Amino acid sequence: MSRDRVLAPGHRSEETSARPGRRANNPVLALQQAVGNRAVGQILARKSSKNATIQIGKLAIEVAGGNIAAWAAGEVPEALEVTSEKGRHSAELERLSKERTRIKSLTLTVAAANKSSGQVLDMGSLAIEFTNARIKGYGVDGKTESWQAADFDGVHRTKITRKTS
Repeated sequence: MSRDRVLAPGHRSEETSARPGRRANNPVLALQQAVGNRAVGQILARKSSKNATIQIGKLAIEVAGGNIAAWAAGEVPEALEVTSEKGRHSAELERLSKERTRIKSLTLTVAAANKSSGQVLDMGSLAIEFTNARIKGYGVDGKTESWQAADFDGVHRTKITRKTS
């Protein structure tokens, strides 16, 4: 019996399917090689929030825009600029802005991205805590509100990772 096989076009034998030391161009494939099929499946099956959120006490605000990407990238602008959809939290934001009240803790949570080859994998999140900030410049245009968290005393970043089993 001959050891030669005839393979359908596009198929490789097990002996030639993967070359040792060759890096995958796709970040999902690289992750798959590192942690395995099951773990990658669990990561990809998780629903992740694409929008950043801000927590001020009991207020949870979904962020629509602003300079969030700069903060997530490690920059430290003078203020956190935010646009969000008007909602239950709006009256309290307006009050905080008018009264110039200091907020002991305001936390911005953004998805932490692992960038590779122009693609992004959800690998957890980044929590950026602002201490003793003030809400400033609150304004509304239709259903969209814009405001800033400024005059803060400090910023603390915490990376939150996800474990797979």
